[in-house]
Amino acid sequence: MNNNYSFNQISKTLEKIFKAGYLNEKSIIGIQLDDLERIPDITALEISIIIGLKRAIKNKKIIDFLSMNFEKKGKDDKNE
Repeated sequence: MNNNYSFNQISKTLEKIFKAGYLNEKSIIGIQLDDLERIPDITALEISIIIGLKRAIKNKKIIDFLSMNFEKKGKDDKNE
């Protein structure tokens, strides 16, 4: 999966999920496919960003994700 999103795209996606009521890590991790249908005007790119965000939260790599460094390192990076 090629995840070359800009910080602006991530911010817009975060704004949409916050407006939809997903306001903390636990609720974001809990987002399911059916939930995505209830988020107005969500795009395929934004769904990809949400998947990456969920992965970053689970791996405690939020800053790496926001700096677009998370996917470059790989999810199994053991250096930290």
